[in-house]
Amino acid sequence: MYFSLDSFLKSGHSIGYKKNEHLLTQGDVSKRVFFVLEGVVRHYVIDYSGNEKTIRISKEHDFFYSSNVSYWTGEPSYINCQALLDTKLIFWTKDELDVLRVNQPEFAKFETAKLKDFIVEKHNKEISRIIKNAEERLIEFNETDLNLFNRIPHHIIASYLDMTPETLSRLRAKFKKRKS
Repeated sequence: MYFSLDSFLKSGHSIGYKKNEHLLTQGDVSKRVFFVLEGVVRHYVIDYSGNEKTIRISKEHDFFYSSNVSYWTGEPSYINCQALLDTKLIFWTKDELDVLRVNQPEFAKFETAKLKDFIVEKHNKEISRIIKNAEERLIEFNETDLNLFNRIPHHIIASYLDMTPETLSRLRAKFKKRKS
């Protein structure tokens, strides 16, 4: 049976979240998978010092699990998901996707491809934090997500890039100076 992304998207449920509203909070069990129609969602954890650390940013056309580990294990999530802008999403419940996986083997291939994309993205981000300095991480971010600077708070981007807001500001000023 043929899998159609359009049909899949139509099979989901539309939902909206206001700016700063949470889709998932730490301690909840993740039972939904989302597709971003409009807006930006950040995935963050609270570190041992009580600081928020942004670990992922999902934007338009991204397919994401609110918390992969919680979704697959049924255990409470350590991840928080928050809309950074007014956001329009499509969601599916775990039960709905379980049925779809059985009834449409082509969906399973789509889901596997999305999970592989997530694993590669996560791996690349982890390696980048180890082998690249703050300036190199910012350059890499600018190559793929430069438009986010005009859409979301810079301290969130700094957290995602594992640097302080001051370092981000200093590096951006340095880049602007080079261009002029």
